[in-house]
Amino acid sequence: MTARGQRARVAARAGAPDLAGTWKRNLAFIWIGVFVGLLGAGFVFPFMPFYISKLGVSDTGKVATYAGLSEGATGLSLTLTAPIWGAMADQFGRKPMFLRALVGAGLLIGLMGIVQAVWQLVLLRFLMGAFAGTMGAAAALVAATTPREKVGRALGTLQTAAFSANMLGPVVGGVVAAKLGIRESFVFCAALYLLAALLAYVFVREPGGVLAEGPRPGNPARGGIVQDLRTVVSERQIVLMLGLMFVLWLGTTFVRPVMPLNIEHLSSTPNADSGEVALLLPGRTVHLDIEAATGIVFGIIGLTSTIAALTVAPLGERLGYRRCVAGAALLTGVLYVPVAVAGSFNAFLLMMGAVGLFQGAMVPGLNALIAASVPDGKQGSAFGLAASMQSLALLCGPLGGGLTSQLLGIHGPYVVIGVVLAATGVMAYLFIREASLVGPRAHAVALE
Repeated sequence: MTARGQRARVAARAGAPDLAGTWKRNLAFIWIGVFVGLLGAGFVFPFMPFYISKLGVSDTGKVATYAGLSEGATGLSLTLTAPIWGAMADQFGRKPMFLRALVGAGLLIGLMGIVQAVWQLVLLRFLMGAFAGTMGAAAALVAATTPREKVGRALGTLQTAAFSANMLGPVVGGVVAAKLGIRESFVFCAALYLLAALLAYVFVREPGGVLAEGPRPGNPARGGIVQDLRTVVSERQIVLMLGLMFVLWLGTTFVRPVMPLNIEHLSSTPNADSGEVALLLPGRTVHLDIEAATGIVFGIIGLTSTIAALTVAPLGERLGYRRCVAGAALLTGVLYVPVAVAGSFNAFLLMMGAVGLFQGAMVPGLNALIAASVPDGKQGSAFGLAASMQSLALLCGPLGGGLTSQLLGIHGPYVVIGVVLAATGVMAYLFIREASLVGPRAHAVALE
């Protein structure tokens, strides 16, 4: 018998599927699904206010209100439903829930292209959040179908899809809308969703052994949806990490409302004309509009976050994921202080790039800890709750940052979230246990 056949036989006796030949292919097509799913989330951002105007809303203030309402509706429904979909994944399979997220979001975003009233658009945005949740479903599927010792690297790679999509979504959406038209852009985006779903349906494999079908040592019996959620939240370690997940995502959104204002403030420095910022390059100075400068900052954050997501797994395997997450949170918090007092656009850009580098390591590192800590067969419930924490942070972060800037000025949010992240890093190091990603587990054994 070949070595691979012997490993497969050992896995079968242990009640685990043979994942060695499928997990890399799974990851590749799940990555595509996440990239498309989150690309679509930011796809409509550049032209949503213009679309609302086409639906009969002429007042600028009302346009802004409805644009914010449509975004908030998606986040609210995702916060409420993500744990339910996650628990259903443990009951009926993670692949079906991943396909449900892609198909549901695709159909709903396609319908947005034919609405005739703004209330219909807001309703569809709410339903899209309720039926989507791509990242949570994908993380659960990857965690459940990847050999245990490879989970950290796989989740880090998966996170690059999210960072890349967030960086490119508005750009692609703006270009497509300019070329095809706004209504046609929704149809184009829907087609991408359905294509990603088709690829996942054909190429992603979820062996039946990854579902908890009965009691095993260290693996609670499969129960109902409520029981699965109770099992997860009964674990003190996981509850702490869910709270940490909320704070980490809060850190990425808290300063967004004031970043353009900070960049505009830098336009009044001696190195720039009014309404422009000066980007100092070797041998010359480039003057940028505020909008272009803001786009460059977000692009740099996305780039450095992607790099961090790819490098956190090797560091986590060597130093421990708890140390990586705690250290990244602490350093991100410390770096926000010089961001607040940056006196030039170059300094602001450099420091925000450094923030993105450490910020990008926090979420995939924490996902790896969750995957290692969650009871077998409960990955969907755990990552559904994690997705809910993310959505809640995306709702609360901009609001909290905006209120803080009113009270403390435009530099205040950087200092406040910096202190919160630094304190969170210290608490994570003190109270979160290191969970090993190497060793036996019901659904994954060392196969390579």
